[in-house]
Amino acid sequence: MAERTNVAIQQQRVSDESLDRSAYAIRQDIAAKRENISETVDRLGERIHETFDWREYVAQYPAVAIGAAIGIGFVVSGIFRRRPTPQERIIEAVAELTEDVTDRLGDVMSGVIQKKLISKTTVKAAVGAMATKAAVDFLKGRLSEALESYNSRPRGVASQPVGLNRGLDNRSPNVQPSGSSGSIY
Repeated sequence: MAERTNVAIQQQRVSDESLDRSAYAIRQDIAAKRENISETVDRLGERIHETFDWREYVAQYPAVAIGAAIGIGFVVSGIFRRRPTPQERIIEAVAELTEDVTDRLGDVMSGVIQKKLISKTTVKAAVGAMATKAAVDFLKGRLSEALESYNSRPRGVASQPVGLNRGLDNRSPNVQPSGSSGSIY
């Protein structure tokens, strides 16, 4: 209640003083207060401009500005990041699985190939097979040459190459004895 009485007393003093003051003094008081308010608003505007001027902030606090830029970059990149479709995720998973299995089988098979296939017996068997094939090919060639030379002779010639006995009487089935007109079969 004491506060109310103090406020009432102050209002009464202001009203008494205002009656005593002239219009000219009131106008000067208003102009001075207007000037004071104008200066305060200008100073406030400058402080706001300094507060929100990013160039000033970066100049004063470069490490914080760089950290803020990095953080904003991560947030923006996370928002606009392309997310794979379920089909793309499945294909990627299958590709990774295939690659893993291939790597594991390759590791297992490389050990088997080195241990089992490159043994002395394997090399001997391979060399033996190649030699056998070369011998068979050589004999086939020689035999086919001999048969061609035999078949190219005129019919009715009695001589035969050595080693080509066909039949019981040492005659070729295609060769007819001279003077006979019948077939042996």
